[in-house]
Amino acid sequence: MPAEPRVDPRLLDAVAVVLTRSSAAALDASHEVLAHYGDTGDAPSQRALNTMIDQAADALRALTDSLADLSCELRPTATAAPLSRAGTASADGGAGSSARPKRGLEHRG
Repeated sequence: MPAEPRVDPRLLDAVAVVLTRSSAAALDASHEVLAHYGDTGDAPSQRALNTMIDQAADALRALTDSLADLSCELRPTATAAPLSRAGTASADGGAGSSARPKRGLEHRG
C-alpha cells in the first residue's frame, strides 16, 4: 500500500484560520456594498443599479459561506492528522461533526 501523504496539522490549522478571516472580510464587504446604494433619479437605471448591488452582495455572502465551509473541513483534518501518522484512523474517518453553525448576515467573532 502506498504511503499516506503527510501534511503538518499546524499548516492546516493556519490555513483554516486564514480562511476564517477571509470569510469575515467577505461578509464585511457584502455589508459595505449594500451600504452604497445610490440614487440615479432614473427608474430603469435605479433598478439596474439595485440589481447589480444585490448580486454583488449575494456573491460575497456565497464566498463567505464557501470560505467558512472550507475552514470547517480543514479543522477536523488537522486534528486527525497526528492520528494517521501513528498508523491509526479516527472512528469517523476524520470527517468530524456534520453539524455546522447557521450563517447569516450577523458578524461572528
